[in-house]
Parts: sequence; structure tokens; C-alpha cells
Amino acid sequence: MVSFVTGKINSGKTTFLLAKYLNQPIGDGVISLKTMKNGRVHRYDALHLSSNQETLLAIHELDLKDEVVACKIGPYCFLEKGLKFIENEIEKMIHHQVEPIYLDEIGVLELKEQGFYQILKKLVASKLDLVLSTREDLLEEVIRKFNIEEMEIVTEL
Repeated sequence: MVSFVTGKINSGKTTFLLAKYLNQPIGDGVISLKTMKNGRVHRYDALHLSSNQETLLAIHELDLKDEVVACKIGPYCFLEKGLKFIENEIEKMIHHQVEPIYLDEIGVLELKEQGFYQILKKLVASKLDLVLSTREDLLEEVIRKFNIEEMEIVTEL
């Protein structure tokens, strides 16, 4: 079963996922934590829930140093090492049949077959219980793209 946590941009989807996990620490996954700098989003760090380990996932192009960029959306560069970290951790979760698996912010990149696209295909194929966040305006398209049939939608954050 796929549980979608959905809402508008900055509506609290990530906060909801983290609170849900911390309230009942069952399963595992990765969420994206936003860091602001000078009034704008500076970076996103991937937080592995069970270990509390953080890894740089994406950074504003103005702050990009010597990192290998895997893909880009707007001014944000998603780093190869951050995406690899997430893929490796989720591969382990799938292998060990962890449930539920949390993955934060499925969206435009995945619809363009970038970002978490490959690992999300594996997650859906695994038939494990998933908790995914996505913007409400992309929900229908994400459902179609990944052929998700069994789901519940959480919109009251």
C-alpha cells in the first residue's frame, strides 16, 4: 500500500512525515530537510530516519562548489553523492523488507525520470508499504507514471 502525504508547497509535508516516524518509529526512510540562508532555500539535506545521518542532497546553484551534479530543477542542483546515498539506503530497506519506507518529495524530477525515479520504481515494484510525499498538483500524474493502484491519500496536515 502506498500512503501519499500531499499538500501545497511549504504546507508541512516533510514535518508531518518526520513527526509520524518519531511518534511511532517503525520502518525507515529518508526525508529532505530544508536550510534557509539570506531569505532563500540554501540547501536540502537527506536525513536517514533510523540513523539520523544527514547527507547533502541539493544545493542552490549560487553555492555550488566542486560537487558532481546529477540533475537540476530551477536553481537547485541535486548532487550525485546525495542521490546515491538515498538509493543505497533504500536498496537495503527493500532487501530487508522494512515497512513502511518513507520517501520525501516525489515530484517534477521523478516525472522527468530523474531524481528518485529509479529507486521509486523499485519501491513500487517491491509491494512494501510506502509513505511518500508529493505536491497535490502532481499527485495524479505521479500515480499514473508509477502505476500505483493501492493507495491512501493524507491531505489533512
